[in-house]
Amino acid sequence: MSSEAPHILHVISRLGDGRAWSVAGRDPDAGPLVVLVHDAVLETPDSVMGYLADVGAGAGLLASVRASRRDASRRLVVERWPTIDYRQFVELMVGAERVISW
Repeated sequence: MSSEAPHILHVISRLGDGRAWSVAGRDPDAGPLVVLVHDAVLETPDSVMGYLADVGAGAGLLASVRASRRDASRRLVVERWPTIDYRQFVELMVGAERVISW
């Protein structure tokens, strides 16, 4: 994660939300950041690649995906995505120009 705040922060909470991934994947912003919370932490890189392929987006978005450490820990998938704690999540939201919650 770069030290520069994202222009748009996508917060995805539902597993299988292809619409959210397609919008994030088409985001013209250079480097939108995606934070997974609740059941969305169960997404896999392969499933996300499927959503992105549907809209013709590349794998570049995968590098900017983070997961709530608390949600990933509760669902036993801490190793799936880089994690952030609550403080880091709040800092990302405050620093973003726009937050889209799915």
